[in-house]
Amino acid sequence: WADAAYDTHARRARLKAEGKKVRIARRPNKHHPLPERLKRYNRLIARRRAAVETTFATLKNRMKLTTIRYVGLAKAAAQVTMAAIAFNMRRNAAITP
Repeated sequence: WADAAYDTHARRARLKAEGKKVRIARRPNKHHPLPERLKRYNRLIARRRAAVETTFATLKNRMKLTTIRYVGLAKAAAQVTMAAIAFNMRRNAAITP
């Protein structure tokens, strides 16, 4: 479920050669606009990606997780884990009355 920025002929061919379904959003160019069928396909992909993208946007914008503030893999993992815990707690508080 990739973004249209990853849409290249080489990447599509490699995924097909590996036996994987190509689920990359299509990208139009100025000489070849997208037909309606591919516009619908892009909307379906966008719907799947929206849940993940909004989570990352919340972590980056609300919780200021744009840079890792610690040196070392363990400390960096702890920072990301704490942000994820805070995100889930905030989400739980919003869902439950």
